[in-house]
Amino acid sequence: MNLILDASPLGIGFYHRQAQTGISRVVEQLIAGMQRADDIELMLAAPTHLAETMRYAQTMFGANAPPFVNASREQTVARFENSLLRSLSPDSKPSKGIREIIYRLNRALGRDISRFDLANLPDQCVYHATFFPIPEVIRKNRVMPIVQSIYDMIPILHPEWFTSGEQTVKQVLKTLPSKAWITTISQATKDDFCEYTGFDPNQVVPILLAASPTLFHAKANEGQKQTVRQKLGIGAAPYLLSLATLEPRKNIAHLIRSFGQLVNGGDLPSDVQLVLVGTKGWKFDEIMAEASKTPALASRLIFTGFVQDEDLASLYGGATAFLYPSLYEGFGLPPLEAMQCGLPVITSDIPSITEVVGEAAIRVSPTDTDALCQAIITVVNSPSIRADLSGKGLKQASLFSWEKFIDEHIDLYKQLHYQVA
Repeated sequence: MNLILDASPLGIGFYHRQAQTGISRVVEQLIAGMQRADDIELMLAAPTHLAETMRYAQTMFGANAPPFVNASREQTVARFENSLLRSLSPDSKPSKGIREIIYRLNRALGRDISRFDLANLPDQCVYHATFFPIPEVIRKNRVMPIVQSIYDMIPILHPEWFTSGEQTVKQVLKTLPSKAWITTISQATKDDFCEYTGFDPNQVVPILLAASPTLFHAKANEGQKQTVRQKLGIGAAPYLLSLATLEPRKNIAHLIRSFGQLVNGGDLPSDVQLVLVGTKGWKFDEIMAEASKTPALASRLIFTGFVQDEDLASLYGGATAFLYPSLYEGFGLPPLEAMQCGLPVITSDIPSITEVVGEAAIRVSPTDTDALCQAIITVVNSPSIRADLSGKGLKQASLFSWEKFIDEHIDLYKQLHYQVA
């Protein structure tokens, strides 16, 4: 069966690692899984950032890289761009700078959106838009089955949490044909999508995510944990951990206020710190203003910024508990990652996260300061409760796997393929 996957989110993340999100992990797992599948003939597309995406594929798969279906002339230009930058590391400032100049030039010339030649596409193939809108020429093909991934409806339902530049979801919905099939990453996202769009629920398939077993596990030893502590400037004191982009939707200001209330009230041991992992997001200044309200609070907060994937298991494993009071999620991957590392979790009682953590975490309203404070006190002061949550979390996390995620996608592709075969 022929399958075309949009790999462009990975091309963007390949050159800007700090721009990588949970979506990048999802697309990477999907492509790797389809590359391994015996009954899938995988091809890749890049409606945007073709050169970057082609270099990603070449780096990851080498001679076994799946072929691209973009127009042949555009692939020739992309290969030429890559040849000019081959000697530069993708993470280097010169490489990023040159890529940015090329992208801006292409955008000014109207060449930032790639073209596809339908005559060169194989018969009876399925096209899966993994994040960006479906290309027009494919969207208008009356025969080709189309799948569109929807991760959340947050920019639509809560535009106040985003800058005006966040338009991807709106663009997807604006151009989404009624014949498309939709995958969502939770039942909660399916419900939100169907309610907003009026889409036929029978064409919307929730396929839940998983946490990487190689990145997130409970096997980090004390030496590894200590190394990561030193690397991130955490020190030897016990710490509570949060991992999220520092922006309003993640409710970080509320978390800091709640922690500050405990600090000011003397309700926590005097050495307990709060470690906040994540890149700066929209309205970051408001979060920092909350963090600097008192010297006593500021001295017990550690902002690490971006943390490398290989350090995450040790970072999770060294913490006392994981705190994630997000206001809205499409799925809620960080709590699952934390549970898979054996870390007790305190999180929001919103529908998508409840799907993930079940009864294996302490769930509180994301706006209830007293409930969050009490949950933190309970977990910090009770080794037995931490052990109970750790065990339940590991068991709950075992219900999710990338193998299941891949198999459910293959089942959907085959269903669509046989409908037109």
